[in-house]
Amino acid sequence: MFHIDPDGPLMSGLTKLANLVLLNIWFVICCIPVFTIGASFTALMDMTTRMVRGEEGTAITKGFFRAFKENFGKSTTIWLIQFILILICGCDFFIGQRLVLSSGLQLVFYAVWAIAFMLVLFTTWYALTLQAIFENRPLTTIKNGLLISVGRFPYSLLIAVLFLSPVSLVFMSLKQAIFLFPLVVMVWFAAAAYGAAFFFQKALKPFYPKEKEEDTEESEGVEASGFAALDALERKLKEEDQ
Repeated sequence: MFHIDPDGPLMSGLTKLANLVLLNIWFVICCIPVFTIGASFTALMDMTTRMVRGEEGTAITKGFFRAFKENFGKSTTIWLIQFILILICGCDFFIGQRLVLSSGLQLVFYAVWAIAFMLVLFTTWYALTLQAIFENRPLTTIKNGLLISVGRFPYSLLIAVLFLSPVSLVFMSLKQAIFLFPLVVMVWFAAAAYGAAFFFQKALKPFYPKEKEEDTEESEGVEASGFAALDALERKLKEEDQ
């Protein structure tokens, strides 16, 4: 008789997939008002980071909305600041494209614009993820997000590939895009965040105090959101600046 081990890899994988589907649905719903995208993203990264560390527990919905509520104010502030910068980049693209159309500087303009736009996106992703991990002022979190995203650039590129993967639908045929679109709505965003959580962990690892890392590995019952002390991150960034 066929028997499925409830604690085996098959059930574990199915449970993780179900959790990702649930997180994806809540993320999409909470992003609908637009100004809540920041808090929704922070809650998503909080839960997927916990999943990577095996600390998500069983109350996925409760955990998502707890993180959403706790980080709403600061995450919304971060998101609105970054959203304005994204809009500025968009306006610069359309205006600048027309200005350099006949000047022969199109390649230079596109290169400079692409670098600036990617830095804004990198900073947004890192800042909202840092908000899920550290307690800090929004402007300081944005600054740290920019510095870390540049300092850990290879990981930033990998994270960008994951988060921008839905853009690939634009380059598909209409039939393929329509076929895959439900997949995006159901699980793609959460799956990308889950994959990105691995790279965020690696990117932020140098900023975790070593003694804190050891204590976290050896002890049980440690608060999952307390990955490291905020002052340690600030000291690390100041040391690198010097």
